[in-house]
Amino acid sequence: MSTPTPLSTAAPAGLALDDPSPFLLQVRVDAGDCDAQGHVNNSVYVRWMDFAAYAHSESLGYDWACYQKLGASFVVRRHEIDYLSPAYDGNELLIATWPGTMERFTAYRHHQIVRVADGQTLLRASTKWIYVELATARPRRIPADLIAAFHPRPRKDSSSLS
Repeated sequence: MSTPTPLSTAAPAGLALDDPSPFLLQVRVDAGDCDAQGHVNNSVYVRWMDFAAYAHSESLGYDWACYQKLGASFVVRRHEIDYLSPAYDGNELLIATWPGTMERFTAYRHHQIVRVADGQTLLRASTKWIYVELATARPRRIPADLIAAFHPRPRKDSSSLS
């Protein structure tokens, strides 16, 4: 299965992204990403979204070692995904992610996956994360400095997740 890689430059010209400054990864679909119908399996998209969320967090200095020192980390509570068009073996994709609102114990993250060849948005998604204490798995208030590091912003559409 393919693994996304950080994009060292901005998105290719002409691609319409929902956020002006997302964290970007690129991936080339391989046959192992596809299901019996010949298109990327929905579970692969979720894996890519998860990978992008952690890669973005790491890029801001919040890797697993940092979360362990804090004694708390984010866990997924809910995914809301709109699959808009399929991707196939050999497609080059751009995975964009950015933080949505972050308050108290809850953080939202948004994703957009675009096929580079034609600029088609294949997926839009939002994930609700809960910040929990590692020792107890109980919600913990997100520290102000962590919120500031992520530069959260609300999604500008009608999604039920903020």
